[in-house]
Amino acid sequence: MIEGDWIPTTKPLFTVRVCINKRLNTDRLPSCGGRGSRGLADALERMILAERIPASITRGPCMNNCLHGPNLKIQGADYFNLEGDISDVRIEEIMVAIRAEAERRKSLPADDGAVVP
Repeated sequence: MIEGDWIPTTKPLFTVRVCINKRLNTDRLPSCGGRGSRGLADALERMILAERIPASITRGPCMNNCLHGPNLKIQGADYFNLEGDISDVRIEEIMVAIRAEAERRKSLPADDGAVVP
């Protein structure tokens, strides 16, 4: 998590859920947390804040795909299985998807609370 004082720019339009589950590894199987997902979540959070993207990072439990992690899901959009690759190229690929989802949501009509029959 980001340390120090910071204020999100706007109310988040969506969340990006990053699995940070780490196995005890008694069975020697990989896990998202064991493959660097906590650092990935921190890096994405810093980039989102720096670019003032109206999204938030949620660090969560297992997404039931440990063998292909780290795993993350952009709410309403892409699901990523990183297969252990948290390189700058993959992080930029995720950021492109996050930016695209932010732009898509900004272009949606405002929800005025009216009930549509």
